[in-house]
Amino acid sequence: MSAFKALQNVCLNFESELRQVSQELYSAKIGDTFEDSITKKLQDLSLFSAKLKLLRAKPLSLTPQITEQPKSQQTLKEYGDRAAAKVLEQVLVKTLTHTHAVKKLVTTPDDRLDPEMLERKGKLLAALSEYGTTETQLRHMETVLKEKEEEYLLVRDQWDKELTDLRDMREEADDDEEMDTGPLYPRMHKLLEKLELMRWMLGRLVTTRGRRDWLAEPRRALDALKLARVANTLEMFTQ
Repeated sequence: MSAFKALQNVCLNFESELRQVSQELYSAKIGDTFEDSITKKLQDLSLFSAKLKLLRAKPLSLTPQITEQPKSQQTLKEYGDRAAAKVLEQVLVKTLTHTHAVKKLVTTPDDRLDPEMLERKGKLLAALSEYGTTETQLRHMETVLKEKEEEYLLVRDQWDKELTDLRDMREEADDDEEMDTGPLYPRMHKLLEKLELMRWMLGRLVTTRGRRDWLAEPRRALDALKLARVANTLEMFTQ
């Protein structure tokens, strides 16, 4: 019985220890990754470097060489150009360093890389491949766009030429109509003169009192007045 009791105590102790370890495992705080810690340290280093530069620049700005120098627009412009050149230099150095690191990573054999760097290399090569494909598509679209622009310019020139020709033809046709003095032209004018005389007589007959009572037939009187008011021109018979 003592052996079973001892075994029971061991099992109970083991269960309590297992629960304690499990609780510690589930409540354990997972630390930051290596990349996150490095990024955070670099940010802190940049912040401290900026503060150090500011602390160094503050006593220099109080020296007589700085305080006695006149602060004109030219001086401010020189300071701005110098600061822009310094920032540009830092960006170029960072870009060249990053380019060199990428080139070194891509050209390194896979067997000499750890799994993390190998994964980065795979992602980098995939991104480069996608960039190359996109750049090829962009060049193709630029070529198509250039061809379409040239085609548009040709069609536009043709349209302008045809429109100019049509306008010239219309002006020539108008000139021909105005200068038309064929054998039918005098006869048409004589007919127009007779029509105008008949229109004048029709108006006089309707408006003057005579043996015909036009008021008894107002419909016909109105039709006659409409005919009397419309002038007869050559364009009515040529259009």
